Amino acid sequence: MHDTGAPPSIDTARGFVPETITPPERPLGLVRGLLQMVDNPLRVWPRAMYENPYHGVRWLGRTFHYMRSPDHMKAIFLDHVDVFEKSPFQRRLVQPATGDGLLSAVGEHWKFQRRAASPAFRIDALRALVPAFSSSASATVGRIRAAPAGAPVDVMGEMQHATLDVIVETMLGGEDPGFRYDRVSQSVSDYMESMGHPDMLDMFGAPHWLPRPWAQKGRRAAAGLKQAAVNALERRRAAGEDRNDLLGLLMAARDPETGRGLSDIELRDNIVTFIGAGHETTALALTYSLYLIANAPEVQDRLLAEVRAVAGDAPVDAGMVEAMPFHEQVIKEAMRLYPPVALIDRMATRDIRLGDIEMKKGDLVFALIYVMHRHKLLWDRPEAFDPDRFSADRSGGLQRFQYMPFGAGPRICIGMKFAYMEAVAILATLVRALRFLPNPDFRVAPNIRITLRPEGGMKLFVEPR
Repeated sequence: MHDTGAPPSIDTARGFVPETITPPERPLGLVRGLLQMVDNPLRVWPRAMYENPYHGVRWLGRTFHYMRSPDHMKAIFLDHVDVFEKSPFQRRLVQPATGDGLLSAVGEHWKFQRRAASPAFRIDALRALVPAFSSSASATVGRIRAAPAGAPVDVMGEMQHATLDVIVETMLGGEDPGFRYDRVSQSVSDYMESMGHPDMLDMFGAPHWLPRPWAQKGRRAAAGLKQAAVNALERRRAAGEDRNDLLGLLMAARDPETGRGLSDIELRDNIVTFIGAGHETTALALTYSLYLIANAPEVQDRLLAEVRAVAGDAPVDAGMVEAMPFHEQVIKEAMRLYPPVALIDRMATRDIRLGDIEMKKGDLVFALIYVMHRHKLLWDRPEAFDPDRFSADRSGGLQRFQYMPFGAGPRICIGMKFAYMEAVAILATLVRALRFLPNPDFRVAPNIRITLRPEGGMKLFVEPR
């Protein structure tokens, strides 16, 4: 494994300072920078990026704009959202798996799918799903308790298992042979490692259709997920039953203007989007949360006190989720330090000026969410784990576009509230039953592979309470 820099530390004045990639002191040279960009962009972004709001790099006839200012984020994702479209580079990374589903679609095609899926994410619908969240968490507790005593547990794998079970239950109405945890986990990992990062052809502006033999494993994984989605759709139709789960709502959706429903390809692509991608981000938020509280026992004790006061020994329900604000603070702070989507790129479709920055048609814009979340101009003690920065009396000082774990603007993640409620219910259930302890022999090295995954999983010690 690469050197990740200084090990994590606890400073009584600063709190727990978790491990991450140490940024280079100065910009890397061209060849080394390109190689490191393919390996992990976090190893390329120099320390100065965390101290100033912008810089641009001219490369192969166009400018690459690196943004980490809330004002710039507002301009890109809200004020001029019509100017900045998903880049060809981003589409190459995600479209082989998600096709033209909600994550990848643009324009009217996206708007129609967003309207079709929205009823499944209304607050009353989400509250009805909390028992599924709690049930999945309880099953996770059982698996961890059954693990060999004294051995570290890969909590990343356990969180992926838990959140996949939730998505399959709430989207497909229960267990599906095509979306078993072992199969989906391997497919998602194969895709991320094979296709979820830039390659040298991308660095030199090669078209997306140019063959990339090294991506075959990822393409096979994407094809397998798509076929599993087709099979699930066919089984639902053959059963001839109407269900009020996400798939049922998508199948029944009609455009109010045209009366058109989603095509079979659109349904397939959205099944893959919600199952393949929908569980990944919440799993990572929980993974990093468990790492952080394992190393901050006083925070873990506050979580335990909150869930015992609110829920006692009862299964966590929707009212309890909404009565546990400190759990949500921990989740939010974990996603500040380790945002599941650490980088979002866009392409300018016409010339535009943002303040004193001139952008030309075809320029690429990189919204560095990870950097902005740790920026010295925006956060007090940005490297420290401090859930209270999201408390009711302190969070009011945050700028609107300073914190973007789910994106921003019209395309903000449709499942944001779902993810928060799911993460709180699972975290509360886990903390009440288990104590998470640090693993000093395991180094945490986040790596951008579409999502911000820790290299080698997340191995912690866990003991029953």
